[in-house]
Amino acid sequence: MERKKAPKNKTHAKRDATTKTQKILTKKPIRTEQGEKAYKLLALQRNISTNKAKDLIDSGRVSIKGKRLLIARTLLPLNTRFEVLTTPCVVIFEDDDILALDKSVGIESYSLLKTYPHYKLINRLDKDTSGVILLAKNEKMRQKAIQAFKQKEVEKMYFALIEGKLYEEINIEKKINTQKDSKAKSYVDNEGLHAQSIVTPLQTFTHTTLVSVQIPTGRTHQIRIHLKSIKHPIIGDIIYNKTSLIKAKRLMLHCQKTSLLGYTFESKLDIHEAFGVSE
Repeated sequence: MERKKAPKNKTHAKRDATTKTQKILTKKPIRTEQGEKAYKLLALQRNISTNKAKDLIDSGRVSIKGKRLLIARTLLPLNTRFEVLTTPCVVIFEDDDILALDKSVGIESYSLLKTYPHYKLINRLDKDTSGVILLAKNEKMRQKAIQAFKQKEVEKMYFALIEGKLYEEINIEKKINTQKDSKAKSYVDNEGLHAQSIVTPLQTFTHTTLVSVQIPTGRTHQIRIHLKSIKHPIIGDIIYNKTSLIKAKRLMLHCQKTSLLGYTFESKLDIHEAFGVSE
């Protein structure tokens, strides 16, 4: 005779219900039409690899509606449209001794040596800064350039778009110290190295000012930290101007001109177009 199974008591029934609920909650979420990771969307839209898409985002060259995208794994709606800065480095000048390039945003200075393996960098620009960068084609030129920098016989002029309105030229002389861990970060420090930035207003807008900046000295992040110190931080600076309410697709800092050893090299970039401001 078949024995009937004893009915489960309330405690067992409650435990079974709880187990089923936990299984449902721990299941992996199914992708819906509501979102996807940014780098995967970019790869799909641009028909590029996901690694290439992630590199573009990580290098600061991707924006959405005028605002730079900071994290490649950000979950975004599937109809998101990206803006990508794709301008490559352009050769400004070249002879037997020196190569002058117009570096675009998102390119590490040292990465240029992969393209030009037999040359040596004369100067460096931050990855987020665009503009004139120089490479020596032989050791004699490199040593001459090093001496020119040491003797302060190099002239460098930058363009920057800053927060607020500046109406008069200002000479900033504040010592700078730099903490170098995984990423360099500078700050004004009376015990630091001498630094000078001459800031000249060129054009004012509703909430910003386009300025030129000359730097007789060249400390790490000098222009960025000096402008922050006078309460006019650079638009798009994700290190020293994180709380800004002004949208920016890039760091609005560009090395426009560099002069040394009888050479003068000037960028061909349309700065108003690059910074998104009117002439």
